[in-house]
Formats: sequence, structure tokens, C-alpha cells
Amino acid sequence: MSMWRQDLKRNAARNGLAGALVAYVTSPGFALVSRARLASWLNVRGKGCRVLSRLVWRSTVRNYGCYVAPTARLGAGLCLPHPVGIVIGEGSVIGNDVTIYQGVTLGRASHDVDVYPSIEDGAVIYAGATLLGPIKIGRNAVVAAHSVVLSDVPDFATVVGAPARIVRTARSEDTLQTADVNRAASR
Repeated sequence: MSMWRQDLKRNAARNGLAGALVAYVTSPGFALVSRARLASWLNVRGKGCRVLSRLVWRSTVRNYGCYVAPTARLGAGLCLPHPVGIVIGEGSVIGNDVTIYQGVTLGRASHDVDVYPSIEDGAVIYAGATLLGPIKIGRNAVVAAHSVVLSDVPDFATVVGAPARIVRTARSEDTLQTADVNRAASR
């Protein structure tokens, strides 16, 4: 499945060209990811296209209140449920099926070091979280709201706080699902 189709499915639960047109109008997350992909695609097509890339990027910043650098690498199925105030810096790398909520910042730790976070497949970053520097957020990891992450997060871990600390680690996806089922059953 193409990146665009996965973006469409995860952001708007739609398929096909007609579904994409409806989603572009009704789903700000899908529209933002689509514009970011267009800016990124234009950015690598040569000098003339870089100017167009910059125009698409500037209009996206102005219209959506988000900064998604054209040089950031976005995986397939990026889901932005509430795409307001999101900052994804120039060197950020985002894996497949990642969910990022409003107010999240992926940036560098200082002006001296030009290294950005890397987020692996299936991670979820909740509202207001800040991820800075050359860190790696593991597969299916969860970053709680308003956490400040300055060091690596292992696969299947949940981090909370400022600075973020690990509060839960599952060994595999099966363990993680079992823990969720047990928690739901005990309510």
C-alpha cells in the first residue's frame, strides 16, 4: 500500500480518490500530511522545485499552525488526529504508523548539534510532548502528554514526566495487548 493510501486510511478511514478529496476537506490531519509530503517531494526535485516546496511549506505553516520541515522523513500512515502546533524539525525521522497529537515538538537539543529525534514504527506521542536531540523512540513506545524526552526510549515502553522516565515496559506486542485486556477487565 502506498504511503498516501496509508495516510488516508489512518487519518480519515477512507479509500480511493473520491475519499481522498473528501478527506482533504474534512480531515485536517490528512490535509497536513499530504501537504508535507508534497513539500518533501518537491524539495528533492531540483532548484526550481525547491522554490515551490518552500511556498507549499510556508502556506502550510500559515494555514495549519504547524511546522513540518520538507527535509523531515515521514513514514507511511502518519496519523495527526489534532494537527495544531506540531513542530517536526529538519532532520527528524518518523517511522510507519506513528501517531502524533497536538503541540508536539521534535527538535534538536541545542543550536550546536544538528541532530533530531528518530521515532520507530507504531509509536504514539501524546499532546504537548517535547522530544529533543539525537534520541530514538522505540517501536510501539508511548510518550505521555507534556513529557520532555531527552534520552532513548526502548521498544514497547511508556514514558512520563519532565524529564521523562520509564513507567512501563512490555517485552512484546502480545504482552502489551494482554496488559491492556487485563486492565480493561479489572474496571
